[in-house]
Amino acid sequence: MEKNLNEFTYQKLKKDIMTFVLVPGEAISAAKIAERYGVSRTPAREAIVKLQKEGLVDIYPQSKSLVSWINMERIRQEWYVRYTLEICMAERFVRRITQDTIWAMERNLRRMEQTCDQAGDNLYLELDHEFHDLIYDTAGEFLAKEIIHTQVTHYNRIRYLTDQAPFVREKTISEHRQLIGAARKKDEGLFEECLKVHIGRLSMDLQMLKERYPEYFAPE
Repeated sequence: MEKNLNEFTYQKLKKDIMTFVLVPGEAISAAKIAERYGVSRTPAREAIVKLQKEGLVDIYPQSKSLVSWINMERIRQEWYVRYTLEICMAERFVRRITQDTIWAMERNLRRMEQTCDQAGDNLYLELDHEFHDLIYDTAGEFLAKEIIHTQVTHYNRIRYLTDQAPFVREKTISEHRQLIGAARKKDEGLFEECLKVHIGRLSMDLQMLKERYPEYFAPE
């Protein structure tokens, strides 16, 4: 029961930070989190400590805890980690593709298309993550997937902001469709090139986001 409460609190707090329900710089405390999610202070404290390790909370001893500001240098490093991991596993993924993999990717794509126009809907971004999880799972790279979910946190907050724009969602869906086409052909070279284009377009919009949400970013 205690373990379930800890995980529940951690997941709820993380989701609220990742989707800007709790914004960068906002003060949080065990008491506030406990009240927010209807739990005791113990799982609230543990969630805060765990999210500090993931770079989402800054703890100032004897003072306060804050939702971390988005750090541009950390985004760059996290993007490099994701790019390197996914490109390196492209060959293994293509070798291990089954028809079930293709069907799962196609089902995911249809659901993304259905939610594309629903602004502010967290389901779209969850489906985007799920699509890439299929690549990690098929390749058998479970540790790499865990790293992406727990350490690529500033980059994923940026993905949430950029994915609110319909034209970005449409571009993502188009690129996912191309990845499925390459996977269906079992064309390793084509799949890798599609992946490079897809992940490589990190930050055309970073400057725009900094101008639109300056309060979310750490000073450089």
